[in-house]
Amino acid sequence: MAQSAISQHVAALMGAIPSQPPAPAPEKPRAWSFIDRVTGETVQYACMQGCSIDHTRDVGRRIFREDVWCWTYPEPLTLPVNTNGRPEEFAVLSTIIKVEPWSEKVAERLPYAVVELVDDHFIDGLDPDGLETVINTLQERLEQMRATHRRLVAVREEYRTRSARNIRNQADEALRRVRGEAV
Repeated sequence: MAQSAISQHVAALMGAIPSQPPAPAPEKPRAWSFIDRVTGETVQYACMQGCSIDHTRDVGRRIFREDVWCWTYPEPLTLPVNTNGRPEEFAVLSTIIKVEPWSEKVAERLPYAVVELVDDHFIDGLDPDGLETVINTLQERLEQMRATHRRLVAVREEYRTRSARNIRNQADEALRRVRGEAV
């Protein structure tokens, strides 16, 4: 009987809880063709899933196979970096996924990651394990930065307190001098 009551309760709840919409289907890779500039052959190509490059200027044109690649644009992140006495916004820690299907490097024929540490300074050709190593290294650095942050807060507080105490002592000493009291 208890089982029946629980089953009825669950069934009632199931009708009251709206179902989640289905996850969107993955975007189908774009397919297009170009003419190989060396062989004259028409080459069919399907972009890497998520490719954000606009290939329309290459469609049906004579191009070198090596000039065809796909990548995903990252969400931009900039920080003010001081390289010449004035802060300037630089892109930092951008990560793209890239594939070069006709690359001379066999490893680049499969999608790989590229991390732009700061404008035009890259860690290139990262397979999943390599990217994980970079992430773990940056995570360790972030933990060190958090520890530095905690030390900075403590050091600033101690410095501020000591500076305020020194200022009070100097003010008291100046006041004693004005009053003619012994210092």
